[in-house]
Amino acid sequence: MDNIPLSVLIGAFVVLLILSGCFSLSETAMMAANRFRLRHLAQNGHRGAKKAVELLDKTDKMLGTILLGNNLVNAAAATLVSVIVLALFGDDKWALGVGTLVVTFAILVFSEITPKIIGATYADRLAPYIAYVLTFLLRVCYPLIWFVNLFAAAILRVFGLSIRPSAESSRLSPEELRSLVLESSH
Repeated sequence: MDNIPLSVLIGAFVVLLILSGCFSLSETAMMAANRFRLRHLAQNGHRGAKKAVELLDKTDKMLGTILLGNNLVNAAAATLVSVIVLALFGDDKWALGVGTLVVTFAILVFSEITPKIIGATYADRLAPYIAYVLTFLLRVCYPLIWFVNLFAAAILRVFGLSIRPSAESSRLSPEELRSLVLESSH
């Protein structure tokens, strides 16, 4: 990395922050999207909504894809900041500590909080488009995601939890349905 110009390293760091923000936005938008609206759009032929519904029906794989990407990008960003700090200040411990604080702040503001607010605010509009990218990433990374999800499923089993909720837990009671109808009328 000694031969790579500092400007390229900083540019790569910015790209990693943007990618991390895209993963964070995707996670929030997909989880916050109105599933009833997506199903309605899918039934009316909206291809992106169909893909979003398919992804939401396999939440473990969708989240595995998003979190795998986000964690890889964030780890790369942290490593890259260490390389930049070492290039600028040498191996002083205080410089690495400041670099850690800088990368934490940058990831928190630019790659987590801001994208998640956008994802939550515009979830219904974004989810059908995000679904195309996530479907592609899931296909490409499926073996790795399957392997990671094996461990997650084992941990859930240890605690007596299931990946798929029971049909009874997803049914709405008459009171909940009434509240949903009243809320939607506003």
